Amino acid sequence: PLHLLDAPVEGTGKTLLASCLSEISTGRPVEAIAEACDDEEWRKRLTAVLVEAPTLILLDNLNRILDSGALASVLTSRIWKDRVLGVSKTVRVPNLAVWLASGNNTRLSRELIRRTVWCRLDSRTDAPWERTAFRHKNLTKWVKEHRGELVWAALVLCQAWIAAGRPAGAQTLGMFESWAE
Repeated sequence: PLHLLDAPVEGTGKTLLASCLSEISTGRPVEAIAEACDDEEWRKRLTAVLVEAPTLILLDNLNRILDSGALASVLTSRIWKDRVLGVSKTVRVPNLAVWLASGNNTRLSRELIRRTVWCRLDSRTDAPWERTAFRHKNLTKWVKEHRGELVWAALVLCQAWIAAGRPAGAQTLGMFESWAE
């Protein structure tokens, strides 16, 4: 599914969260793409980015209603097939990426709502970029310096789940049943 990082105002830390998740999981900055203005452009961008086989993809700073049949399709496809730009040839690429998106008060089409896990960040201030009382002054730098510990902590959580007999989750998410379990 699409993991939407949403907030009421800009500067809350949505892109920072996506960047930190990428640094922890891959050791690299997140690969971000801007939103497209129509479905044809979405299709072209999705194909172009998937050809590069990224681990994470961030649809950053969504400003319009997110409404794309191509995006809805790619989110439920293990293999993405599309026409190569400029030639009469198709390409088949695996879709193994983790899909992230960020925006403020983001609105989604009905087609995308059911393919999305919503994460709402709210700093409870009108100017979150002015905050200063953080445990880690430069979070990105801290994450890079402590990546090994963070990966270890995530693996401990996974191992605890396995040791507990892999209990299934109680939520369902259409077309993502095994993921939700």
